[in-house]
Amino acid sequence: MLLAGQGLSMAGDAVCLAALPLAVVHAGLTADIFGFLMAAVGIGTVVGAIAGGVLADSRSPKHVLIATDVSRGTVQISVAAQMTCGAPSWCLVFAYLVFGIGIGISRPCTQVLLANLLPKEALIAGNGAMNFLDNLVAVIFPATLGVLIIVWDPVWGVLIDGVTFFAAAMFTVLVPNQGRLDCDDEFSMRNAFDGLAIIARKRELLLGFLATFFVNVFCFPVFLVVAPYAVSDRFSDTMWGICLAASGLGACLGSVITVLASGHRRLIALAVACGVLLCAALALLGLGDFGWMAVLGATSVGIVEASWLTGWATAMQTHSPEKDLGKVVAVDTFVTGGLHPFIYVGGSLVGQAVGYAHTLTIAAVVSAAGTLAIGLVAAKRTARRVTYDQMQ
Repeated sequence: MLLAGQGLSMAGDAVCLAALPLAVVHAGLTADIFGFLMAAVGIGTVVGAIAGGVLADSRSPKHVLIATDVSRGTVQISVAAQMTCGAPSWCLVFAYLVFGIGIGISRPCTQVLLANLLPKEALIAGNGAMNFLDNLVAVIFPATLGVLIIVWDPVWGVLIDGVTFFAAAMFTVLVPNQGRLDCDDEFSMRNAFDGLAIIARKRELLLGFLATFFVNVFCFPVFLVVAPYAVSDRFSDTMWGICLAASGLGACLGSVITVLASGHRRLIALAVACGVLLCAALALLGLGDFGWMAVLGATSVGIVEASWLTGWATAMQTHSPEKDLGKVVAVDTFVTGGLHPFIYVGGSLVGQAVGYAHTLTIAAVVSAAGTLAIGLVAAKRTARRVTYDQMQ
């Protein structure tokens, strides 16, 4: 039921993301308003993640997730009405700030609820299924239903997204009550960053968190904001569309690979493998002279993204104390969501200054350096542990 509900909301999100930029223009607003809307979502996600981590650990994650789905559905329906009625842009910005807060709260709750529903050995399959479905609908729905809605009236894409959130809430209601139910524990935001201390104390989580910085926080956003221009400059706009589709299909493949390989059990090895593959992918995108190189690079980026997110999510669920899992996920969401806007802006500025292809090459070097550092730290800690065991 949880997978079905989240799948519906993912499909709605994919259609909305394709339609929203045009819906903004059709509403008589300037195109730059779309950037403000996305910024509001990003800020709201960071703020909501902190509250979501505490709520997921102190309240029923199922009930909180239902509330966030209903609130996000209400926001999207109100946005569709505001666009139709010609509401001022600040109303839309405020609405999407609330929408982002809902996203931030929902992420820790989804992870905690999944950990409550599944035994530990099945968590990798559950996370893999979530990521596979997310990437699959991101490829299929914008190219099919999204195109039809854009041709008809883009605002319907926003409305459909709102409806899918209500449907997701209905499916979540049917999920069995597992784990912590609503209780009278004090809700304190002072506990929000306890997850940071937990990450610092656990070797696997600490190295995984550092790997997340290089893979998810730094290199993947650079791909999103720099690769479109690098590929289009050397080849064509059509080639970038092919690369984007290849990245989505690669992400579907990456989820499956990590599940089959049980990547979460060898998190450091997974981090090193993802870092090496990401370095090669960015180098292909930045230096490749043939179209197939760009497509292969984009596919590899998709594989890395989904592989790491699947393995990292499962590692957080299995290595974190059950009562603090929400806070650990909240810290991860806070850091990634908080740094992404700076990486987006920085990648764009560096791309304009030194060239987009050169920027991808620089990102490949940074990925290689980060991967080497993580590998050396992991090897050093392993050697220390072996020496300690021999002395006992």
